Amino acid sequence: MTLPADHYRTLKRDLSLAELLADGIVHALALLAGLIAFPLLLFHGLQTTGAGTFAALTVYAAGFFLMWGFSLAYNMTPPSALKWLLRRFDHSMIYVMIAGTYTAIIPHLHSPAWAWTLGIVVWTGAALGIAVKVALPGRYDRLSILAYILLGWVGVIAIGPVMAALPTLSLWLLVAGGATYVAGVAFYVWEHLQFQNAIWHLFVAVAAGLHFAAIAVALA
Repeated sequence: MTLPADHYRTLKRDLSLAELLADGIVHALALLAGLIAFPLLLFHGLQTTGAGTFAALTVYAAGFFLMWGFSLAYNMTPPSALKWLLRRFDHSMIYVMIAGTYTAIIPHLHSPAWAWTLGIVVWTGAALGIAVKVALPGRYDRLSILAYILLGWVGVIAIGPVMAALPTLSLWLLVAGGATYVAGVAFYVWEHLQFQNAIWHLFVAVAAGLHFAAIAVALA
């Protein structure tokens, strides 16, 4: 199965070798940073927190590596049926990463009711988004950008409990990470810009790093 002939992505220019190399380097650096940082985070969590928090951190780590792993595979694969299949996983794992990040924050909430509510809302949204990406590939792609942003900021429904539970620095880091993701969308849609893909993924990497820092601060 390949991209539909009338899909807007068929009009996208082919990336140069230099652009592909730059994008690959961004992915490799993000994965390398994760391989260094997450074992430290998980080890600290194992030593200082309960099983629930450690499990939440494990889900968060899995989301990170699934997102960057499938993104690397998809973006480095030449146009083909395999690339079209990888595209479904690449886009789906963005939802997993967003929900996984929330999962790492939820154990810090003092209210079990809010913790369960936020978890159910986030993972239900992620499941619905994944279902659309898998069942209707290539459709509603523009709308899915808005869906990613809305899911990423859905935590405002629990802003009171989150502010009460997290250190001020963690809150600012979370906001900065969310703002960085949103700012990066401008480069995601700016398809005629040279090195657009690498710049977009660099924004994603910086945002993920800010969120990692927020979770590490809260854990410490």
